[in-house]
Amino acid sequence: MRNIRLLLEYEGTNYQGWQSQENAGGIQDILEEAIFKLTQETVRVVAAGRTDSGVHARGQVVNFHLQKELPVNKIYMGLNAYLPRDIVVKNSEVAAPDFNSRFDAKQRIYQYFIYFERTAIYRNLCWQLFSKIDTQIIFPLAEIILGEHDFSSFCRLETQTNHKKCQVFESSWRWENDFLIYRIGANRFLHGMVRTLVGTMTEVGRGKLAPDQFSVILQAKDRNQAGNTAPARGLFLEQVVY
Repeated sequence: MRNIRLLLEYEGTNYQGWQSQENAGGIQDILEEAIFKLTQETVRVVAAGRTDSGVHARGQVVNFHLQKELPVNKIYMGLNAYLPRDIVVKNSEVAAPDFNSRFDAKQRIYQYFIYFERTAIYRNLCWQLFSKIDTQIIFPLAEIILGEHDFSSFCRLETQTNHKKCQVFESSWRWENDFLIYRIGANRFLHGMVRTLVGTMTEVGRGKLAPDQFSVILQAKDRNQAGNTAPARGLFLEQVVY
């Protein structure tokens, strides 16, 4: 039995997130169905990042165990024949027998895209924000969360985990082709964490919160003190580092 590793790209607009759903509306459900059609084997796929409903990915990594001796280069080509056009397998390879795409990941990198004009082409791939943001204020805020912190203030209240500490390796804002982009890399992420960070920082940039409040909110470990959660459609899982 081989351990197969896939690199996935998908637009999450039409799906209820990565994780399998009772109504089979998760991307995991669609991929596992395609694997069955190709191999006639029922498998359970493990993903590096369990993206929320409406969130996209350009660098999702998954793995599953397969008995059938199908040439590895034909796996991604065969799966793409069965997958809808908004889910694409970019690569397939044989991984080490004990490789686990979720637990072996050292870092996950997300990017969030904001666009300040109406757009038809990118409407599902960014947050269309029609109010001005003072980027000179929000750019330095990104550096405040570098290192290890408790991110209780920036996750959903119902988040269930042993602890809420994350090690952030990179956090920055930049302009690129008229998009304001936030990039963050960490060893782990809490439910809704990136979108709440973006929502809170943009509220500072729009004058709804004072700049010095951001550090106070981080230290408070209280979700009720943070800003609104940014829309899912602007968020991409860009890369998983092993």
